[in-house]
Amino acid sequence: MNEEKFKELKKNTPELIMFLKEMPKGGDLHNHSLGGGYAEIIYEKAIKNNDFYDLRTHKFLNKKEYENSDKKEKIISLKLLEKNYIKDYFDNYSIRGLKNKKDGANHFFNTFTNVLSTKITEEELILEILKRNQIENMSYVEMISDCVPTNLIEKFKASFDIDEAFNLNKIKNYFEILEKNITRENIFKLNLFLDSREKFLKKNGINHVEVGYMPYLRRMTCDFEEFFIEAYLFILSSCWDSRIVGVNVVEIEDSLEARRNFQGQLQILKYLYEYFKNMFPEKEINLSIHAGELTIERETLENMQDRIVSTIFLTRNKEKREHPIAKRIGHGVSVQWETKETLEIMSRNKIPVEICLTSNEIVLGISGKNHPFNLYKKYNVPMVICTDDEAVSRGNIIIEYLKAIERYDINYSELKCLIKNSLEYSFLEGESLYVNKNCKIFRSEFSGINTIEELEKRIIANKNLISLNKKLKIQLELEKKILEFERNY
Repeated sequence: MNEEKFKELKKNTPELIMFLKEMPKGGDLHNHSLGGGYAEIIYEKAIKNNDFYDLRTHKFLNKKEYENSDKKEKIISLKLLEKNYIKDYFDNYSIRGLKNKKDGANHFFNTFTNVLSTKITEEELILEILKRNQIENMSYVEMISDCVPTNLIEKFKASFDIDEAFNLNKIKNYFEILEKNITRENIFKLNLFLDSREKFLKKNGINHVEVGYMPYLRRMTCDFEEFFIEAYLFILSSCWDSRIVGVNVVEIEDSLEARRNFQGQLQILKYLYEYFKNMFPEKEINLSIHAGELTIERETLENMQDRIVSTIFLTRNKEKREHPIAKRIGHGVSVQWETKETLEIMSRNKIPVEICLTSNEIVLGISGKNHPFNLYKKYNVPMVICTDDEAVSRGNIIIEYLKAIERYDINYSELKCLIKNSLEYSFLEGESLYVNKNCKIFRSEFSGINTIEELEKRIIANKNLISLNKKLKIQLELEKKILEFERNY
């Protein structure tokens, strides 16, 4: 595949889709499990777990929930749902039913509570996503997921017994309270939980996609005390089990609660980052944070002018911005309302932005030239293409690459770099294949390779090095797949 051939390919969208489907892809680093279940597949689970459907709320109810409901005529049987109202279900479990683009955000976020009412399990949602990823020729997914057992979360919360209201100025004093939970028993609980999930996925045919889990903190729907306890446990969990690769911070940024909580939550995360770096000096503390998922219609300039840069340093105080802490930024759509310094910091420190084109278009109404894709490109800020909530958005990773190519005139070399970036900027453990995160410059052991045969020889010669570095191993597998794809295409 050369640039001229790819240029011709771009003229034919169906053929380009076919090409992208077959092309080996790296990772999806921004994928919410709750948003990854297609309505068609969720429905089959919902009718097994429930008995009724409420036309007012678009939620499912089992018999117990029905008994505790108002039992109005708008709560119908599943038989009646299928016969007369199935369109209501499909329209409210994805953006398929979106009539007014200005209501995109509300419609989008309402689907999540709807999905929860089906009582589909986390494992079933993850399984669906990974099966799809195998069809798409993906190598790796970082799943924003419930990946710490509920009983462990409740145990940590129950142990946090203080005789006063939570005080941000006393955070350091609170560490001692939670430290008593650092036990072999609790480590075993976490390991066992993830072992069970891994066994379930393998039993159901997931063998070709590597998964890294990211528990998520809620910026809007929990107070500082709950945020602190969960942040402590989630970061600790990433140090206990390598399958938890980092921690994410989610939820709407422009809500009243998120505005009020922003600085306090940054303060908590910064304290915890420094605390765990001292406790586990050999571990990487990986934070990927949703930031700048904003527009001028939804937020003030005052709050957008430093949203991303403050998130990177975990402080709004310019005097305390010593070194970047957050390693990736999710969305970053409002970067144009900050200064050029934000872009320069991201470029200089190789802090990538997770680009979610379909999501930004639906939730924020931002697409085409209004999206900062080309601005990030101009300042050489690393980008990774992601799905966000692919089933709710009625999309997939192929569609995301398609939109990037067609809207921003991506050439073949740039496409390959975007694909390779998605492994390079992942939180996979180990050394990288590339020098200084440049996907065009291979480390000395693998430099100068042009053929599959030469690559295979180098892999054999460096098998000990590869066995110690998971990132390197998966990157080499991707390089081999791309060479095979280019040879046969």
